[in-house]
Amino acid sequence: MESNSRTIKSLKNAQVSLFYYVVQILLGFWSRKVFFDYLGSELLGLDITASNLLGMLNLAEMGVGTSVAYFLYKPLFDGDTRSINRMVALQGWIYRRVAFVIIGASAVMMMFFPIIFAKADVPSWCPYATFGVMLYGSLLGYFINFKQIVLSADQKGYKVSKVTQGASIIFKVIVLVALPYVSYPFWWYIGMNFFGSTFGCLWLSHVLRKEYPWLSVKGIKGREVLKENPEVLKKTGQVFIHNVSGMIFNQICPLLMYKFTSLTIIAYYGNYLMVAGKLGGIMALIFGGTGAAVGSLIASGDKKHTIRVFWELMDSRLCISWIGLFTIYVIVQPFISVWLGPKYLLSNTIVALLIVQQAISINRTTVDSFLSGNGQFRDVWAPIAEGTFLLVCAYVLGHFLGIEGVLLSIIIAQTIFVGIWKPYFLFCKGFHLSWNNYFIPFLKRCALLSLSAIFYFYIFKLYDFSKIGNFLTLALAGLLVLVIVTISQFVVFQYCTQGMKDFSNRMKFVIVNKIKR
Repeated sequence: MESNSRTIKSLKNAQVSLFYYVVQILLGFWSRKVFFDYLGSELLGLDITASNLLGMLNLAEMGVGTSVAYFLYKPLFDGDTRSINRMVALQGWIYRRVAFVIIGASAVMMMFFPIIFAKADVPSWCPYATFGVMLYGSLLGYFINFKQIVLSADQKGYKVSKVTQGASIIFKVIVLVALPYVSYPFWWYIGMNFFGSTFGCLWLSHVLRKEYPWLSVKGIKGREVLKENPEVLKKTGQVFIHNVSGMIFNQICPLLMYKFTSLTIIAYYGNYLMVAGKLGGIMALIFGGTGAAVGSLIASGDKKHTIRVFWELMDSRLCISWIGLFTIYVIVQPFISVWLGPKYLLSNTIVALLIVQQAISINRTTVDSFLSGNGQFRDVWAPIAEGTFLLVCAYVLGHFLGIEGVLLSIIIAQTIFVGIWKPYFLFCKGFHLSWNNYFIPFLKRCALLSLSAIFYFYIFKLYDFSKIGNFLTLALAGLLVLVIVTISQFVVFQYCTQGMKDFSNRMKFVIVNKIKR
């Protein structure tokens, strides 16, 4: 019964979040075209770079949210509201201190903006305005909306999606409709971002008060809670070190791309990243509620069922993600050409490297969720080694190969530390099983995907996709590719993996029950 409840909550997260995300995707393609026309590629590249700089500072969050979520699974499972309030109060107490650190670090960083953006062909005040609005939106989460961690840990992340995605959609539409007509488009753009962040913050606060009227941190001293729960700080420190490698991957590597190219190329690369990244976002929404479900499952103590669910999530994620990735690889070049124009195209090598990198990032989440659910963060040497290796490798290969070298470095580092070490650590230290229980089954799945890739390579060579010149032809070709890939991948995984069979049976059970109601 509890397992079915977790499934229903996960599906609810997926349904609501996916709806909003699809709307965001459609708006995203529209907005990209409008932004290129009325803001320009330099300002778009500036926006991406400023976001990466802020992401570096947000590392100061130290993984407090991840750590607190781990300590919320048990009290939420037990309905212990007192412990929940105290743990959230501790998070707020730490977050306030983190926020002041970020403010100070931001002030120092902005002193170096003339050097960082020396190559940028934009007015000198633009980086400060862009970064300042982004910083404001980030600080709202630290000072006000930190309580949303309860919604996420309670498998109600879809309520957060309604607010964040809903507010974003409202203000993005306002921006897009007015942008061609306003006198100062850049000020209009960042001004709407400012008001959008404020509106979303107030809306989310209202949702939290309505959903958890008992949730209150008043009168609870964070320092005292920390003394009672010192393990929170220990877990936070471990998560922080793990976040270092993620920061290098998400923020520093894009900055290295900028070093070896230009803001214009970064903006062009951003087009491809947006298309491929949307798939990652969709996967995160489909499986978004499973993170908290995994924590709840592990808290129940049923090891045999936990292992079975692991492979169910692994196989279903592999199947669905590669359907999208194979389709994107085939159709993305003609899509960019029709959408923005041939001058915005990058090389097929960059596309292939981006697809592989996205595949690793998307499919690492299953292992990461079970590691988090088990509280297994103590392998602190791994992210240090990964970050160091990635930084050195990206700098060297980037120097010789440019943006391709940086992407190749990311793939090599993720293969070693994400594809090999983390599953080994989970199975040996988390599940207390032999590494063979993971790597032999996983290599079989890699073989299935490799054979599929060869099949698609030859079957889609029969049609010249570069001749596509309008959206109608593009849509028909894309639909044909999607149907071929979906049917073939589903059949292969359904008949060759137990996890996909379990996933299909679970979905069938949920659908039948819904029809009966």
